[in-house]
Amino acid sequence: MPVINLDGLTPAQKQGMISQLVVPRPIAMISTTDADGNLNVAPFSYFMPVCGEPPTIAVTIGTVREATPEPKDTWVNLQHSGEFVVNLTSVALADHIETAAKEFPAGFNEAEHIGWETIPSQVVAPPSLAASPAHMECRVVEVIDRGDPTSCFSGVHIVLAEVVCIVADEAILAGPNRIDPTKVSPVGRMGFPWFVAAAGEALFEQERIAYSA
Repeated sequence: MPVINLDGLTPAQKQGMISQLVVPRPIAMISTTDADGNLNVAPFSYFMPVCGEPPTIAVTIGTVREATPEPKDTWVNLQHSGEFVVNLTSVALADHIETAAKEFPAGFNEAEHIGWETIPSQVVAPPSLAASPAHMECRVVEVIDRGDPTSCFSGVHIVLAEVVCIVADEAILAGPNRIDPTKVSPVGRMGFPWFVAAAGEALFEQERIAYSA
């Protein structure tokens, strides 16, 4: 197999290579509000669960926009309130993922522009997206900065947040406090511009058998 020399690649090429190999990635459609109460919605696929106690997730947010040196709206809003909602990105939201990803001016309401209805969240101030089958309401607990903050292909804020409330549609539940993975229909990010839907024949299962000598 060919060896790819990362030393000879630009930061954009390196990130592209990583993004095309760490796949599929779940997409956190994050809703936040600014100091004036304006809603912002944006997708983030550098996103993962961290631990169950305290229930913690991590999301990586770039320090600056691609087109301008301004900070991303999601980051600005988190500095204001520290609260956000991860709306599970299912096939119901799939048609407008890239629309929500556009670098609109600060204060622009992506949900209103797209036509996504919002509903009040249970614990945090930012609202949730009604079309998403599950919402994780979160509060920031720690931020780790990494890379060159002036480069959109290097500088990031790694945000660790505690999940303080989960709301899930009954249609994706397998019983009390349990999600049915065959009913979620999440959308995953592949290398640009591709996505994948984890539903139907794309799913398969394997029995987990504990090791015994």
